[in-house]
Amino acid sequence: MITVIGIFKDFNLAEDASLYLLANDFENANIDLHLVGKDEKVADFFKHLFEDKAEAKAHVVAAQNGTILTVHALSIREAQEAADVLNNYGAVDVSIPGNKETLSRIVEQAVNENIRLRG
Repeated sequence: MITVIGIFKDFNLAEDASLYLLANDFENANIDLHLVGKDEKVADFFKHLFEDKAEAKAHVVAAQNGTILTVHALSIREAQEAADVLNNYGAVDVSIPGNKETLSRIVEQAVNENIRLRG
């Protein structure tokens, strides 16, 4: 499974992106929408996905007081389609020192069920 992450400052945009994905053949079980506050679970999620501590921290900071929309894609084609949708709906750019990154991240790693961000 491939994980696609979009961070949104506006919950409504994240929700609209989620609804679009659901209306276009993505499975509800593969989409997680999580409203972020000061949530330790978010830090654990990004530490699980990224080996680089700076990269994980940059995502935690970008997500503070926002919404994370995660898509667990079954193929690289589906992952790219999901990333395009998240970008089109306004996913924010995550600035990682020394790197130029795309708006939504595609991470070729499955997320452990205990770490997934739901609700």
